[in-house]
Amino acid sequence: MVYASRFLRTAHPAMQGPDVSEVQSQLKELGYYSGVIDGVYRSTVAEAVQSFQASRRLPADGIVGPDTWCELQRSWGEVSKASAQQGITILVDVDQRQLTYTAPGSEMKTYPIAVGKKRTPTPLGNWHIVQKTLNPGGPFGTRWMRLSVPWGGYGIHGCVYNRKLQESPSIRATK
Repeated sequence: MVYASRFLRTAHPAMQGPDVSEVQSQLKELGYYSGVIDGVYRSTVAEAVQSFQASRRLPADGIVGPDTWCELQRSWGEVSKASAQQGITILVDVDQRQLTYTAPGSEMKTYPIAVGKKRTPTPLGNWHIVQKTLNPGGPFGTRWMRLSVPWGGYGIHGCVYNRKLQESPSIRATK
């Protein structure tokens, strides 16, 4: 899944999908969009994108291309870093296929996980959760937490939801 590889723009019929919902959610969180999050790229979304682009000194064309995706990622990361400083972490051990959740004052918890496919491997590195979606649709289960990986739409997803993950922890994926 690499939703960030398509350019989002106004079109007829309107572009739709979870990538549009992600843009709407993040622009809303950042204060640029006040409309409904419905996954449809309307003129109101394009106007919010233009405002965001202008504030980041990008060409304000209303098209979410690679530069705008990267700047959105950077902005989403800034929002989540404050929560990560609270000491909440998730360690993803790709080889052991385990996710370990730790938070100050809480018991460490370990969960079995599946990892990326050969074509879309789990990205190794230090990441932040930059977006959370309830019922994202498709094969992702009932929860989606997008990671700050700048080259694609990677995330933690499934059916189990831990209320303690309301904060955006830092993520470390390792072998």
